Amino acid sequence: MSVLRQCGIGMLMTVLTGGFAFGQVAPVPPAGGASLQERVEALEKQSDAASVWKRLGLKLSGAVDVAYTHNFNNPSTNLNQLHVFDTNASSFMPHLAQLLLERPADAGGSAVDRAGFRARLNFGLDARVTRARTNFQPGVGSDEVDFQELYGEYILPVGNGLKVQVGKMNTLIGYEVINSWENPNFSRTFMFGLGQAFTTTGIRLSYTFNPMVTASVGVVNGWDNVDDNNKGKTFEWLVALTPHERLGVSFYGSVGPEQSNSVGGLVAGDASATRTVAGSIITFKATSQDTIVLEPYYANEANANLVAGKAGKNARWNGLGAYLIHEFDDQWSARIRGEIFEDAGGARTCTGGVAGTLGSFTGVPGGWNTCAGNPAGGVAQTLWDTTYTLQYKPTPSLITRAEFRYDKSNRNVFLNGNDPANHQETLSFQVVYLF
Repeated sequence: MSVLRQCGIGMLMTVLTGGFAFGQVAPVPPAGGASLQERVEALEKQSDAASVWKRLGLKLSGAVDVAYTHNFNNPSTNLNQLHVFDTNASSFMPHLAQLLLERPADAGGSAVDRAGFRARLNFGLDARVTRARTNFQPGVGSDEVDFQELYGEYILPVGNGLKVQVGKMNTLIGYEVINSWENPNFSRTFMFGLGQAFTTTGIRLSYTFNPMVTASVGVVNGWDNVDDNNKGKTFEWLVALTPHERLGVSFYGSVGPEQSNSVGGLVAGDASATRTVAGSIITFKATSQDTIVLEPYYANEANANLVAGKAGKNARWNGLGAYLIHEFDDQWSARIRGEIFEDAGGARTCTGGVAGTLGSFTGVPGGWNTCAGNPAGGVAQTLWDTTYTLQYKPTPSLITRAEFRYDKSNRNVFLNGNDPANHQETLSFQVVYLF
């Protein structure tokens, strides 16, 4: 055997036994009876899989969210009135199993690195709500699967980088979001669940002027519209300011027609009616352990009033949400939320339905946004909610919560057994696993 061949084999054996480290690939453990060729192929497969995933810049993550909610009113419908996601009373609910595959765009990279995408797929009971709200067969769809987000993005080399996103995205409107674990509390506010958009589909431009100012504008089909329900488009915006490391102020809003076209000569809506909303999110880090959030919100829509005798008039809904988040340490925290929500035109509350009424069904199976007596007309009312949440994270990937919530209305829209009532109290326990 020549000296060169001996050296070659010696170097190969050094690589196989870990003498050289290439990236983060672990050495292949010795396998009894495995040939040299088999060990080389195993190492190549490890290296190829890791390098392809890394080269594509792909990231995979997700979550599983389950909860139990008890309603102290023991409503005969087994529904928590006017709630949207935590709808079932005295019941365990497999809320969500979520998979998120994304390739974030990188403004500092090559032309290929500037391209990215996000695909967020939801399974479970929460997907029923988002699926119905985003008009995949609205009103009758009971499938427990929904693409919460599905869009592509590219960062144009303009200044600091102009991000362009096209597809279905979480809305720019509001503080709370669909994913419960990204909110301070388990249940959502009336303001988010009943008065704000969940997602929008269209094109969005975002630009960071400096560390203190970021702005986004978009042209979309409308609130929760994957398939546009009219010929108009909605304009949305967000301006986020960070004047101090402890203070953040955002201004958001949208304006555009949201009602459906007339169909078959029957008036399904007023496609020329404009919906205008505006709000702000003020976040103040009072101490290293305490965060205060305020969200004032206002909305007005032409020809949307559902109160008897006020057909054709404007509908107004507005609210104020306040949050206090106290972090005891990395594991324990307490969150308190207070909210007032006014539905002056009866356009946003008591418009849901209960399973079994598919002929005129506007909710999802099981029912959401329901009211005592299931009133046919709009209910003008003012709602309050106070929510107390204790969160414990035994590990960074495991979130557990206990939440008590008190709801109040100036109308008897809740159920106490079979009887209408002006209040309801719920107690929820939630477990979320992140991966």
